[in-house]
Amino acid sequence: MLAWLGIPLIVAFSLAYYAHKNKLNHKQKLREIELEEKQIELEMMKERNGSNTDEKGD
Repeated sequence: MLAWLGIPLIVAFSLAYYAHKNKLNHKQKLREIELEEKQIELEMMKERNGSNTDEKGD
């Protein structure tokens, strides 16, 4: 009687594990995207500051 409960439990735990793993991977991807955006913003600020110093120097 308990043998038929084993398969659904294994499937349920497997699905829960992969859902959790996928959630962690998704969070990591979001962090990477945010980091790339911040790096781009930093480069743009550096370029703006560089152009401002060039104008002041003239």
